Amino acid sequence: MHKPQLTIEEVSDPDEIARTLVQDERHRRNIAWLQAHWSEVLPQARGKFLAIAAQEPFIASTPEEAWAWIDATHPEDNGAIVRYIPIKPGPRIYANRR
Repeated sequence: MHKPQLTIEEVSDPDEIARTLVQDERHRRNIAWLQAHWSEVLPQARGKFLAIAAQEPFIASTPEEAWAWIDATHPEDNGAIVRYIPIKPGPRIYANRR
């Protein structure tokens, strides 16, 4: 049986750290935009995939379509997000079946 392997590395390269911080900030802006505009995009997005890039929404039928839109429209935004929006609101229960 394959056992998962975990590798932890310390990153000290200033350029890599700077790139990561820029990506994190872009991601934070997209999340903040979604939180502020959630009620505007929610009704149409139910049962679909919602992409946010450069604080702009896009509703897609598949995750591939959402990522293709991001790549074509906002290739510079490496902090973009794609989320599936469930059809019905409320809690979801996940359980193992045997």
